[in-house]
Amino acid sequence: MIAVAAIAALGLAGGAPTDSVIRIDSVEATWTGAGPMRGPVSRLRGEPLDSAAVERRLREAVDSAVAKGFLAASAAAIAARATDSGVALLVEARTGGRLVWDRLRDVGTSRLTPRALGMIGRIPAGMPADPADLESALTRLEMTGYVRRTAPAAIRRVPRTARAEALVSLGDLPSSFLEAAASWTRSDDPKGYAEARLSNIAGTARDLEFGISQGEPGTSAHAKWKEPWVAGFPVRLVLEARLANDSLSSVLEGAVELGWTLFDGRADLGVALSGARRAELAPGDTAFGPTAREFGTRLAVSGRRRPVSIWPVDDFAVDLAVQAVGIESDTGSLSRIRLRGGIDVWRSLGPASARLGAQARSVWPLDRSAGLSEALAPGGIAGWRGWPEGSPRSPSWAWLVVQGGFGGSGGGVFAFWEPGVRALRRQDLSWEPAWGWSAGTGIALQIPSWRIDLVLAARDDTPAWQDALLQVRARNRF
Repeated sequence: MIAVAAIAALGLAGGAPTDSVIRIDSVEATWTGAGPMRGPVSRLRGEPLDSAAVERRLREAVDSAVAKGFLAASAAAIAARATDSGVALLVEARTGGRLVWDRLRDVGTSRLTPRALGMIGRIPAGMPADPADLESALTRLEMTGYVRRTAPAAIRRVPRTARAEALVSLGDLPSSFLEAAASWTRSDDPKGYAEARLSNIAGTARDLEFGISQGEPGTSAHAKWKEPWVAGFPVRLVLEARLANDSLSSVLEGAVELGWTLFDGRADLGVALSGARRAELAPGDTAFGPTAREFGTRLAVSGRRRPVSIWPVDDFAVDLAVQAVGIESDTGSLSRIRLRGGIDVWRSLGPASARLGAQARSVWPLDRSAGLSEALAPGGIAGWRGWPEGSPRSPSWAWLVVQGGFGGSGGGVFAFWEPGVRALRRQDLSWEPAWGWSAGTGIALQIPSWRIDLVLAARDDTPAWQDALLQVRARNRF
């Protein structure tokens, strides 16, 4: 409710001259639980003594209280008295009790279950209904990559109660995918991988990811399962397993991770316990050496500006991880630290886009004990693109990505340059740095729900362009 006194007819004996604008010199307010209205009311100071101006400020005060969930709000200018430099306006403002949150409800078409919606949104049931909570809940929901908002959110009072529902309108995004990639040159056998991810299974925010690859290190397979909540707490549980096997090494490893989202879903923190069994063929031997058993812990942090997109054009993402392990075998025991990091920046420049990124991985100490059984490969269409899938295999590597392109969500062309360094094994089993680069060009096509990438790349030791690496990746989002 808003009320304005008949201020135009106030007796201002001894007040300001009648040929000048009379301004409100001060505001004397009576507050009854009306904290949210103090700001707009105080802004009356210095304004002309005008009914419309006063009413506008009082309406702002009432609206600010209602927007914060107060059941009732009123503000009235009840009197004014003359001062030496203008007038003092007397205001009476009051509010009733405040609405409290009841639940978060989707009025759109997403398949998120009510429990998943509530756990992701984290609307604080029983706490004052602050619109900022609703905006934070929407950000957390969208950062999962499962859904997008299809209409503005709203707060609705539950009839005959002091409780409020947070109403959001969401639609599902194609967050699951099937992916296959292959690469080949005139001088190498084809190499590739196949991946599948099922996201938000049955609307429960559970994910399953698995894949298999055939590359330079032989055959590799992995699987990951995400349980979004543990015992009703907003803590996820992730189970991971990986198997890699070839003629030189054999690896079986797994991890159990607990994770939390921070900053409304824009950052992520994970703590894991890991274990592995590794064996490899020593130079000159014909049988695998002793099996090494390792146990360790891993800490990983990541953040990004926007949800993961099939067409990143304006984004910032960073991830860091450190793992400390103890390794035991028949030949003794040792400790090792593994480090991994990456950053990716995409910027839209009208019809063009630019990307600057970097990836790195290393182990410490990097000596003869760092064998091929823990060497990983960053190469292929999703990584260091001058190398085939599954190479270059090394325990330590880093590379920089500089890329530019033209196009949008329907497709485009791009070119890239990727200088880098990796650890290369000497004859005495120690490691030395080997510098290199890759460069190339590609075409990205969008065909309904498919994105297809065709990349032609060469590296510093490619003898001729007819020996360049051809790579194809197809990803279906559903």
